[in-house]
Amino acid sequence: MATIARSKLSGILLVLTGAICWGIGGTVSQKLFQLDGIEVNWYVTVRLLSAGLLLLLIQSCTRERSQIIDVWRNKKTAGQLIIFGLVGMLAVQYTYMASIKHGNAAVATLLQYLSPVMIMIYIVLPSSLLSPARILHVPFWLSGAVFSC
Repeated sequence: MATIARSKLSGILLVLTGAICWGIGGTVSQKLFQLDGIEVNWYVTVRLLSAGLLLLLIQSCTRERSQIIDVWRNKKTAGQLIIFGLVGMLAVQYTYMASIKHGNAAVATLLQYLSPVMIMIYIVLPSSLLSPARILHVPFWLSGAVFSC
């Protein structure tokens, strides 16, 4: 029981730390773009490379350090990692940071939270899962984003 409580507390602390760092990161990025003239391309490149190197350093200090090389031994997992890195991380980070540069961190965050609408449209419209209740969700999401700005 004590292990579950400790694990739950650890999870809560990690979520809070991640949320705080994410919020600070958006605000600091906005300052760098708008006041200091930092370019988005350079910033995203340095940010992702630094994060990747830091994660590799942390992983190399654990017992599972062989996983750093093992992922590249299987062509399927190596391909998935490359696709995730380019399409998942690079595209998301670049578009988020570009929207901060051309707008502000608050609006960029709200736009990011509209992704459930896009996912719903992508999944629901081509299928037979469309229902009146699901159609009613979209205006609520959109109006919430508009009123938040």
